[in-house]
Amino acid sequence: MSKDQQEEVLTQTQVGKPRRTNSSRFNADEEGKRRATLLKRVHVVRTRGERIQVSFDAKGQPIGKEGDELQSWIGVLAREHIPIWIADFRSADLEPRKEQVWLEVVTSFTVDESHKKQVLKSCGESAKCFRYDLYQAFVRDHIDDESVWQRPAKVVNNYPTISQDDWERFITYRRTGDFKRLSDQGIERRKKSKYGSTTGRDGYRKRDQEIFEKTGSYADRHVIWRDTRIKPDGEYKNPSIKIIGDQIDELTQQDTQGSFESVGTEDILTKSLGNPEHSGRLRGQSKFVKQAQYYNAMHVPRENPEVSFMKRQLAALERTVQELCAKHGINRETMAEEAAPETVDQHNSFKASCTLNEKDADAPDPQPMPNESKECQLFLTDFINGGEVLVALGKAYMDCVPTDTVHGILLGAGNVRVTISVPKLKRALLPIPTNEATYIEEVVGGFVAWPKKLVVIQSSLSQASRGPSQAPDPEAKGKKRIKKRAGRKKLQSQPEVQQQTAKEVPPTFDFDAIPIELRPLAYYAQSSLSDGSQISCPPQQSDEMPIYTGYEDVYDFITFKEISASSITVYISYLSDCCARAGLDQRFVFISPFLVSPVQQNVDRVAYIRERADNIIRIITNIPRGRLVLMPYNSDQHWILAVINPWDDSVLYFNPLGNDPGEDFQQLITLALNDWKLLVGRGITKRRNCKTLIQTARCPIQQGNVQCGYFVLGFMREITLNVDGLALLQNKTSYNEADLNLVRQEWTTYVMSFIQY
Repeated sequence: MSKDQQEEVLTQTQVGKPRRTNSSRFNADEEGKRRATLLKRVHVVRTRGERIQVSFDAKGQPIGKEGDELQSWIGVLAREHIPIWIADFRSADLEPRKEQVWLEVVTSFTVDESHKKQVLKSCGESAKCFRYDLYQAFVRDHIDDESVWQRPAKVVNNYPTISQDDWERFITYRRTGDFKRLSDQGIERRKKSKYGSTTGRDGYRKRDQEIFEKTGSYADRHVIWRDTRIKPDGEYKNPSIKIIGDQIDELTQQDTQGSFESVGTEDILTKSLGNPEHSGRLRGQSKFVKQAQYYNAMHVPRENPEVSFMKRQLAALERTVQELCAKHGINRETMAEEAAPETVDQHNSFKASCTLNEKDADAPDPQPMPNESKECQLFLTDFINGGEVLVALGKAYMDCVPTDTVHGILLGAGNVRVTISVPKLKRALLPIPTNEATYIEEVVGGFVAWPKKLVVIQSSLSQASRGPSQAPDPEAKGKKRIKKRAGRKKLQSQPEVQQQTAKEVPPTFDFDAIPIELRPLAYYAQSSLSDGSQISCPPQQSDEMPIYTGYEDVYDFITFKEISASSITVYISYLSDCCARAGLDQRFVFISPFLVSPVQQNVDRVAYIRERADNIIRIITNIPRGRLVLMPYNSDQHWILAVINPWDDSVLYFNPLGNDPGEDFQQLITLALNDWKLLVGRGITKRRNCKTLIQTARCPIQQGNVQCGYFVLGFMREITLNVDGLALLQNKTSYNEADLNLVRQEWTTYVMSFIQY
């Protein structure tokens, strides 16, 4: 379900009683009732061949009487041109209608092209409100009556553009289980709303204009938020709002005294409400004001998005710790005092091993620091991609013994003491963290413990292979094994990468040929990733390793070449975030292509299928009914998408080339689902050997040679972000350049959000 649909359902719910609607527009024959807006002045101006001049403020909001007329005219156009049965305003089928709306607007008003997106967004909002009014006035109380299928006379008389077919499709969707479920979710969300405003339509925008006209400057958003919740008698709307209002006044006083500083969204309103802003939302401002526009108009310093993300993560972690302590009756202060050593080394540098201030007579003599060190490469196990990832260069002391200490902690068996000189992935987690450091960047120049198996001495690099682990090839004795990454050129071992670095120069971008939206990441990759550095993106699941995106991944994606499984996995993480924000994370499960694609060669084929089937079973174990599993899969350098419904024992196979599934795919899916059914106790006897239904589904067909990966990204987006995503996808015959560029822009923007400046 799209965000637009969820907002529509949320709009249709209130606590205790239905939201007050503008249903009086349908009572045009009753004296004193508000009639549907006609805006005769606009029609008069159009007949003269003139246009109404509209002004916009620094935040991008239309202002003055002309701005109000523009908003009303957009509402008229929404009722005339946007079908009432539409499920998602972002649907490609609506593009011609949107262009017609925009043409009608610029014919009547002087509006610059830069405001087109805002105008169309307002149109979508108006269309949503109109659908809500129709539902409340004519459908909600008669949803189960047969008479509801016939257009009411007032709709026929006032809105002749609504045909009988439109009305029936409108009623059909309102009767679906999806709408009922989202309506119930909206009711529950609305019950949690305690800070409703006292203003009407466009209350934030109009209050903002009033303050600007009086003072000549824009008010902070906490002022507007507070003012729009004060009744005419000067009292707050309810006690909950009064508490927030008092907190706002207190922080405002601190800000005046200089003891409080606002940075980005961490301002007075955010602190008072106690929860952070979400991307795309700015409380206390009109829904059409973006965060960037607000900060530019108010000259507020913007916070680095990575810092903001880390703050939210830390806050969530702190809440979890507090809940666990409260649940188990743990006093954190007492626990910290008991865990603290009686005597502590007074020097705080982590660049040397820590010792006690007072030597214990019974303690063993400290082991001497090994003098012989060797240049080395330090790796971490990559549980997502397989193999290991180079994270730092440094020196290793290989003659250590388990009783040696690093920062007062025993080294332990299987570990060595190392120093880090050059971090490759600064924010990678240490394999053995200390009391003073967690990340690679925090121990540059200092000593840490490192698993010996993940240390490669420089002198042995010519013989060692640090690529993903594979079964030995008896026919290739003495030869280096190279694993192919799904959907792209071979994934080389770390020694080969190091050898090629000195010989080959990475390709450079032709920035003039790159779409403007993709250039920022291209510029960053050219300047910061060409030396082998990587961008760390969060995984789909919190217990997985981060997804590392390097120069080659970015270059191939931006220049429209074959894309890797890493790029596919990054987009899966993006869609997971979108579903979570929209409350749709209970509808889909994603499987990483690294876990299921047949990328290894010269291995026991039966055992290899068994291993990948077990990966599928592990992920879909305990999956509830109704949840779909999306599984990108690569075979022979070609990407496809499988949509699995385990409880129906069926699979939809979306192939951008239109071919049927191969033997490996069929055996993998059949084995995984048959064993999963045994695991959950479903059809133990008669369905054990039943062949899973694998159906080749209709989908857009690619025209080029390297488009399959981008098509699979588009397939996943279509399915997850639309109500009837599967049906919409199967009714599409092709993707145009704009469809693929949308996916590429989303991927690029998502990767950019994790860049550490």
